Amino acid sequence: MKRGLFVIAFLAAFSFFAAAQHIPAAPNTPLDSAAVDSEGDELEELDDIDVRATQLPECLAGLFSHDTLILGCDLELLPGKIIVRTKDGDVVYKITPQSLLDTALMNHHPADSIYRFNWTDERVNPYGTLFDSIKDDVRVPMDGFVLPAPGYVTSPYGWRRNRMHKGTDIKVQVGDSIRSAWEGQVRIVGWDPRGYGYFVVIRHENGLETVYGHLSRPLIDEYERVPAGYVIGLGGNTGRSTGSHLHFELRYLGEAINPANVIDFATGKLKNEKEYVIGIKAMKQAKAEQAAMKYHKVRQGDTLSGIAKKYGTSVKALCRLNKIKETKILQIGQKIRVR
Repeated sequence: MKRGLFVIAFLAAFSFFAAAQHIPAAPNTPLDSAAVDSEGDELEELDDIDVRATQLPECLAGLFSHDTLILGCDLELLPGKIIVRTKDGDVVYKITPQSLLDTALMNHHPADSIYRFNWTDERVNPYGTLFDSIKDDVRVPMDGFVLPAPGYVTSPYGWRRNRMHKGTDIKVQVGDSIRSAWEGQVRIVGWDPRGYGYFVVIRHENGLETVYGHLSRPLIDEYERVPAGYVIGLGGNTGRSTGSHLHFELRYLGEAINPANVIDFATGKLKNEKEYVIGIKAMKQAKAEQAAMKYHKVRQGDTLSGIAKKYGTSVKALCRLNKIKETKILQIGQKIRVR
């Protein structure tokens, strides 16, 4: 078998993820030795994140001719993705010929009838008002579930620092295996430097979509079909995060579901192994209440009594909404919920 220079075409346009960013080494990265719990501090909503093509890092420019990476090895030895080691860290690329990508785009995707054939790798929540059009409760089959990662919950689903935390944070170490919760197809492999770091979105046959955030390295490609329990990435601490953990979300037509309503994280098992019933009326009501919430940004000289008077409420009501005491010292720039 001759050794020579082989061409991997279409690399730049379909690069595996944000190669220009530093990627923590894994799985040989030392385990996180911190003994404290960790949580993400996602500044953006995943719904608002655009997934764009990435730029080639300067350190690799000399190996490229236009969009072609030149490698000196036998073609048969090349895996489905390659790792280029640089002085700044590992850069992972995938090998995706245009013909295969076009075929993948034409194939049927999981739960097409539910999502009305809406499949895109450009936005995490591209579904518009699809959820609002549903009137009756939805029964979702739970067969084949696999826990994405064993670990204790460091931050639950719900309100956190005046923002909605739409997932459950699970403690993992950098390099731990992260698995697909059900069989499905990878819709997005993305990078969010100000929030979720490296993240993966998978749509499943049962109609749910799952999100896996703060990965140190995704190990799968967009459009790839994965079985339940397949290792789709490695645990990490990328993006805005105070320690290594997995940010895990459950969504239906783009709307977040509390994972703790479905999964008992203490045992790693489903609360109902047969099905989960999505209460559409309750979810719409919670969504409406969330949309109606209003906040006041604290300025110099503001007091709780002054804010209460401005918005026609009471100090006690403000304290109850924000879970603070009446003696709380306000900080400039702090957000106070007023309704």
